[in-house]
Amino acid sequence: MTSAGEIRSADPIVGQVIDGRFKVEALLGAGSVGSVYRAFDRTQGKPVALKIWNATSYNEQTRGRFLREAKALSTLRHPNIVDVHSYGIIGVLPYVAMEFLDGSSLEGLLSNGQPIAPPLAMTVMTQVLQALAYAHGLGVVHRDLKPDNVVLVTGERGQPLVKLLDYGLAKFLSPDDDPVRGAALTMTGMIMGTPLYMAPEQAAGKAVDARVDVYAAGCLLFEMLSGRPPYTGESNADLFRAHMGAEIPKLAPLLPQSWVAPELQDLIELALAKRPEQRFSHAGQMLEALLALPSPPVRPTTAAPPALRVSLPQNDIAAPAARSGGGNLPLVAALITGLCTAAALAYALLR
Repeated sequence: MTSAGEIRSADPIVGQVIDGRFKVEALLGAGSVGSVYRAFDRTQGKPVALKIWNATSYNEQTRGRFLREAKALSTLRHPNIVDVHSYGIIGVLPYVAMEFLDGSSLEGLLSNGQPIAPPLAMTVMTQVLQALAYAHGLGVVHRDLKPDNVVLVTGERGQPLVKLLDYGLAKFLSPDDDPVRGAALTMTGMIMGTPLYMAPEQAAGKAVDARVDVYAAGCLLFEMLSGRPPYTGESNADLFRAHMGAEIPKLAPLLPQSWVAPELQDLIELALAKRPEQRFSHAGQMLEALLALPSPPVRPTTAAPPALRVSLPQNDIAAPAARSGGGNLPLVAALITGLCTAAALAYALLR
């Protein structure tokens, strides 16, 4: 839902006014279950992204996705989650009018197969986890966290602002909150999500909870820092097997010119643990661990080590030397200072 790549076509919906409020201006993108348009909200006087389901694909399952997304996004009000203005039915087809985002998806930033700058990666992951932690606190699991569902826009102070999209596969942890209880979308045994970022239990079609979002967040963090997902394969079956049984990859070998904090690798391994009970229990726990990492957790090995200030007790060395008028004490002080500085540098290089 960005302005980039806007498609102007002969789509019959372009030019229409939806529900007497949304003037459809252009097609932004189309998929198997629906299309997204740029529209102008005459009530609020600003552009919106209008998501409309296709008549040919509108069945019980897509109805479930629509109701889940509409309810989830109407419930979730957070700076890092796309805002919903309105939703309704056009004839028999549902639509959702959402905040229009003029930015870039994380998918676009990662499309060249290169890592993004660690400070930006940490900023993005912090905001993604803030959004997920908020949703988890309300009993809503995303279930389809991936780069394409993370959009970066410019915040009020010119800083990157993350917006999390697409709660169409959202799971409501409380059955009473689920708008389509019993629908096929929630049946155990069905595989819903994106294989590159799918937790083992999700790939196996088992019951899921907030820890599948933790796993996907670990995959995103690994990919942002390394330039590649933690697991790849030639088929979905290969990916499922990797998620379920392959060793969790190390970040450091993929960044030979960088120093990687051991605590960062520990965090990734906790997020990507095969068994959900071995992971962070929800995004809030992972966020706490992320914020506790050394800063920066990844830095070039060619960079000078951080300066360590060594203070000597003035009363024992400097002051007596000054009082005595010289002697060998200044030389002793210089020698001790040199030895302490060398030791500090050696410690910093060996960390």
